[in-house]
Amino acid sequence: MRIKPRSRAALAVAVAAVMTVSTACSGSSSSKSGGGAGGNGTVTMHLDGPLTSYDPAKGSSFQDAVAIWSMYDPLVDFDSDGKLVPGLATSWTSTPTSATFKLRDGVSCSDGTKLTSQMVVDSLSRFMNPKTAAPFLSLVIGGKNTAKVTAPDASTVKVTLQKPWSGLVPGLTAPYTGIICPAGLKNPSDLLTKSYGTGPYVAASQVSGASYTMTRRANYTWGPKFSKAPTTGNPPKTLVLKVVQDESTRANLMSTGKLQIATYGSDAWNRFKGQQGYNVVSEAQSDTWLMFNENKGHPTANKNVRKAISQALNRDMINKIQSFGSGQLISNLGESSYECYDPSLDSLIPTFDTAAASATLKGVKIRIIGTNLLAGGDANGYLLSALKAAGADASVTTMNNETWVGDLFSGKNDWDITILVLGNTISSLLEAGGFEVGAAPPAGQNLGGVQNPEADAAFAEAGAKEGAAKCAAMSKFQKSLLTNNDVLPIATAPVNTLFTGGTSGVVVKGFVQPGTIRVSK
Repeated sequence: MRIKPRSRAALAVAVAAVMTVSTACSGSSSSKSGGGAGGNGTVTMHLDGPLTSYDPAKGSSFQDAVAIWSMYDPLVDFDSDGKLVPGLATSWTSTPTSATFKLRDGVSCSDGTKLTSQMVVDSLSRFMNPKTAAPFLSLVIGGKNTAKVTAPDASTVKVTLQKPWSGLVPGLTAPYTGIICPAGLKNPSDLLTKSYGTGPYVAASQVSGASYTMTRRANYTWGPKFSKAPTTGNPPKTLVLKVVQDESTRANLMSTGKLQIATYGSDAWNRFKGQQGYNVVSEAQSDTWLMFNENKGHPTANKNVRKAISQALNRDMINKIQSFGSGQLISNLGESSYECYDPSLDSLIPTFDTAAASATLKGVKIRIIGTNLLAGGDANGYLLSALKAAGADASVTTMNNETWVGDLFSGKNDWDITILVLGNTISSLLEAGGFEVGAAPPAGQNLGGVQNPEADAAFAEAGAKEGAAKCAAMSKFQKSLLTNNDVLPIATAPVNTLFTGGTSGVVVKGFVQPGTIRVSK
């Protein structure tokens, strides 16, 4: 996914070179020169691909998340240091089976309607209704679980789970749980192109698949208080989210002042290094691992084939390609900084051995699909060449991120292997594990239809426990997946977010929070 210094798409790093750019591990960044922000208070920020929908519950891609954050508020948020901060809720309490939230006063919908606890109940109830088919429902409430949302009083909302799930409160930070106001719930079809939220921006217009224009709400005074939020400048009156999938094009647009904020996963941003007025925030954004389609009729339903494919692949090479070597190899379904990361699992990763792989893979037809999100999808090409070197009859299809996500969640089952690129915004192994358990698409997010009863039981236990007991169960879960060759962890994929034109903003896990964008003159 990234072997050449060219494009990458949704986890990215932007820019070019001259003097010295200030780099931070997380937080906010600002710049006072470079390509200036547009007239009349307009800021243009890149998107990795076209949007699926403005409907929060239907969102599933990186670009969906960014757009939803601009229009909708969740109950709670994560700060750049990984700590929970208030959103629409000022405080909360939780147990393994429930969470209770106190709502903020003075919040209104974009049409002026005052937010009430019942509105929050109605919105979350829609998200949690299986008939809504929210792609990330199990992330919030756990797999094979149900939830009931109630309003104990006018300023309180309570979520009660049928089965314990320790990831409930972190899960509710996901943008896809953003609260939809009554006008939107009354006409759900309108949510495809219009916004009905409490967020900082309102959808104004769009050129489908190309750009999405948002207007800032003058009376928006709430929202999360991020620790590194800009202290100077004003919010842009207009925010344009522009689809620019190629990173070199992104850099060209920044150099001419047509783009003020962009994220880069390649070295395209190096051309701005050291130039005055270009500031960068560097963070690990995504975790990557190889997924196998274990549904009936696929060669990867066979454990021996899955093991051989893992042996045929050099993870170091994939890391060099998809992040130019800037990522870190992982042996878990996430970064070493995540709660419950178990370094001992490294011993279960198959050793790179083309000769051993060829004994099983010779003549086996393997269909690869992948996103162009990282390095333009170059890692998909590496998978193809590595499997062919092991004797497999392999083919590859690289798609834009929107198409790839749609393919995986549609349940088309037209693939055998894919590199999952997960922007784990809540830094949770539980979130990651949700892609390996439960129902297969379109009913759930077990993308490969993994059937591993031992892993299922351990995952359920991890979701119901806390502390050391939770971590023990999580290690058992991942060990079961690795022993059965259900997954091959690869590496993290860092990105660099570049600000120019006097813009600044908070970056959390490689994602710019639209409500925090400010412009200084």
